[in-house]
Amino acid sequence: METFIYVGENNYLSGKTLNHTNDVCPNCSSKDVKYDYTRGEMICRNCGLVMSKIIDRSPEWRAFSEDEKTSRSRVGSPISALKTDFGVSSSISYGDKDIYGNKLNPNILSKMRRLRRLNRRESRSHIRNLRIALRELKRICSQLELSDEIAEIAATFYRKALKEDLIRGRSIESMVAAAIYLAARQANIPVTLKDIENHINADRKVIARCFRLFVQELQIRPTPVNPVVLISKICDELELTMRTQNEAIKILEETKHLRLDVGKNPSSIAAASIYIAGIRTGERRTQQQVSKAAKTTPVTLRNRFREIVDALELANVIVKRGAASAPVYLKDPWKR
Repeated sequence: METFIYVGENNYLSGKTLNHTNDVCPNCSSKDVKYDYTRGEMICRNCGLVMSKIIDRSPEWRAFSEDEKTSRSRVGSPISALKTDFGVSSSISYGDKDIYGNKLNPNILSKMRRLRRLNRRESRSHIRNLRIALRELKRICSQLELSDEIAEIAATFYRKALKEDLIRGRSIESMVAAAIYLAARQANIPVTLKDIENHINADRKVIARCFRLFVQELQIRPTPVNPVVLISKICDELELTMRTQNEAIKILEETKHLRLDVGKNPSSIAAASIYIAGIRTGERRTQQQVSKAAKTTPVTLRNRFREIVDALELANVIVKRGAASAPVYLKDPWKR
């Protein structure tokens, strides 16, 4: 019965032997060597000695058609929106020799110099803008401790704005900040405009204006901020225990059920829920502390507090004054 030896992707050779003149058996000096690629062994057919192991350098995937093979093939580093040229750029060498080491004639040399100059000139202002913007984007994402996925989404939004010529007449830094805020909103990451404002030389109102430009011109519909994702962030800054966090989440869910959060700032709703939860669990924080952690004002906090207490009819929520309102810190058993 005829056997087939697998030698690569979709390639099969009929027969049992593949003779290589350079391979000689060290035991019997025979050149009759069998290459068994299915078992990964090189065997002497004369004495049966397993001479060495064969490393399979073929890809780990299989393809059954030409289109499937083309779509699955991989080469080079992955494409990334955080690179100016997506990581697939090419450059023309400055050498004056071809691949065989022969010198190029003057006509080809002048042609290569012209092509090299045109290659550098192509989309020069576009590439320069991207180079500055992506450097700033990486810096802001690093300081905000955002993942590479968020940075990729923000870079994609900025590229769309650059393609639509929305950057002209506006600050690159503010447009990058708006793209990061939009990407964080899309991924439901608790990042506010004030968080971004602390790391750039632009006002929060300017960033908000650029954000509205993204939404209107690029037809992007950002997802609303869920106040629940802000609870953990604010509680960590206030050093509250998990008991208070869970209580704040319960109050927030009841608030959302009564639709008291519609049209309100998510940070103020989360801050009021945490303030009420701290009073109920005995882990008090002052209104100034909570509003500062939530990046809102004490007046807004008090307004949301009254609305939630009146709607939920929380009788055990009593705001104490004077020395009785001092913050109470409890040690969290899960924190060292």
